[in-house]
Amino acid sequence: MTGSPSILLAIETSQGRGGVALRDRAGRAHVEQLTSALRYDDDLVGAIERLYGRLDLEPRATEAVGVSIGPGGFTGLRIAVTTAKMLAETLGARVIAVESALVAAESCQGPGPILVAGAAKRQTVWATRLERRQGVWVIVGAGGITDRLDTTGITMVLADEYLPKSMRQVCLAAGVRINEPVFAPRACLAVAAQLLGEGRVADPLELQPLYPRPPEAVTAWERRLTDMAPQEPRRCDT
Repeated sequence: MTGSPSILLAIETSQGRGGVALRDRAGRAHVEQLTSALRYDDDLVGAIERLYGRLDLEPRATEAVGVSIGPGGFTGLRIAVTTAKMLAETLGARVIAVESALVAAESCQGPGPILVAGAAKRQTVWATRLERRQGVWVIVGAGGITDRLDTTGITMVLADEYLPKSMRQVCLAAGVRINEPVFAPRACLAVAAQLLGEGRVADPLELQPLYPRPPEAVTAWERRLTDMAPQEPRRCDT
């Protein structure tokens, strides 16, 4: 049907739970949750297959794949991005990189501005500021790791139970409400559809997860290489 929506698949595995969602040619959204919160590599492709099978769709009909790129968990992001790249290559589909803060904001009501504060570790978080513009959430500036929250003008902070106590106290003192973020496949689908409509597609070869910090395995390996590097001989003064 001319002018009908393209078939769009969305992958959301950035956090503890994950799933996939699909927009069909009639514009309807369909969701399939992963059966395991821990083994994305075991069930992500299975969830996609179940979703297409339930809808009696061929994967080759997919015209675009949206993927939640983080910040989030190392394994979930790595598997999701790898799967999106694989689908783009094998199906000839376009790819949309969706920052996970946009997914969380999509389920949030109100005008904003808001902060999404996640990936808490050692009294720091990855903070992203968002505003509504013409009814659509947009990221303002660049998100990044911080040890303090700037709540100036903020109406709400989306953060989980790991938000540092000092930051909770800042929100309390400023009268800013803290809500639990929701990272839903359907929300990822909605954001991906918006970005696709704006022509904001990514090069699959350049698609990368947005890790909040270097993965521990990478840090440990770099430390080991440093320890193994030849040391400059000490000069003895006579």
